[in-house]
Amino acid sequence: MNSAAMNQGNEKIKIYETVLSSPGFGEKCKIVLQLSRQNILLLSRVIEFGLEADKKDMKADILTLLSEEDFDEFRKVVVEILQKGGLTDFYQKLKLL
Repeated sequence: MNSAAMNQGNEKIKIYETVLSSPGFGEKCKIVLQLSRQNILLLSRVIEFGLEADKKDMKADILTLLSEEDFDEFRKVVVEILQKGGLTDFYQKLKLL
């Protein structure tokens, strides 16, 4: 990665840090979603894929800013949406393929 790209990545991280630390951004918000089971499966996998990504490969990505508590919160989201969609067992079996 060249120095211009690294600087741009570092700037992006600083902007994300600023936004995420802004007043009110730590408050809990209730979100009501109505998703098809198809989209529940896809969203679950997208979230898990992001959580499984190696932080070393993300160098200048917003995910590097997440704490372990944040990761746990996203894991809980996956569990909750799969349960509400009645897809927990199906999803686990699908991941084994």
